[in-house]
Amino acid sequence: MDFDKNKTFPYPVLRPYSDDYKDVEFQVTVQAIVQGSSVELSCSYLTSCAELIDEIRAGTAVYCSVISCRDTYFRQAITSKVEAIDASFDATNLRGEVRIESYIVCVKKISSFTSPDINKEFGKAAFTFLPGQVLAQDETAVIYIDRDLFKPLTSVFDLVKSDSVGTNEWKVGLDDDHVQIQVSPSMKEAIDDARNSTSSKAILLNSIYSAAVTQALHKLKEAPDQFSQTKWGNVLIRQLEQNNLDIATTEPYIAAQTLMRHPLGVLRAYVFQGLKA
Repeated sequence: MDFDKNKTFPYPVLRPYSDDYKDVEFQVTVQAIVQGSSVELSCSYLTSCAELIDEIRAGTAVYCSVISCRDTYFRQAITSKVEAIDASFDATNLRGEVRIESYIVCVKKISSFTSPDINKEFGKAAFTFLPGQVLAQDETAVIYIDRDLFKPLTSVFDLVKSDSVGTNEWKVGLDDDHVQIQVSPSMKEAIDDARNSTSSKAILLNSIYSAAVTQALHKLKEAPDQFSQTKWGNVLIRQLEQNNLDIATTEPYIAAQTLMRHPLGVLRAYVFQGLKA
């Protein structure tokens, strides 16, 4: 049931833009984080209506959020008896626009419900609620799941050969949709030959890719209006948001480690430990 501020109910429902209740609120905060091939969704519920809180504690009502995605025809309801709930969804089920409708819903018959906050215009001293009836509703929360957020950050970094780059040098190009890591033709060939080696990949992540991500973040921090219009800039911004990182206050090299899932750990696992052996 989409939120409609003009909708009327035959009984009091606590919701925005309605005067069914006076001086109390029901609010829901939604956060989504992309983790590998899943979407981690957190819903936090807050109501200042003591009587509705009592019904939830008594087990006659629950917090409920309905998650739906038009692009995948996915729809699922999650419920909670406490003020917060975390749920994990397969990435294949959520993409593009995702809508979250949140409620307090009756799950067992409630007899003689009263609250001093109910508008006196209803006239009744007490109300009876049946299972399935909505007791409170917040506005629809809308989030957008970008498919690029499920890919490794390096997917918007391209290794390209350039005749103008010295044999053992590399440069970063930031003017295209993808960040270009430019190396000499011979170095490009050597790197391509080494890609099948896990240890070589670990070294690449911790050398030119790590430095390139740091440089891109530095430029994004320095000139956000210029680089946020590129695809790589948009992906970096979205991933910073997903990781609760503020580029204005976070050092680029610190942010790079988080966005790259701490590549030093990969180096230790596949290179350093191999050297011990």
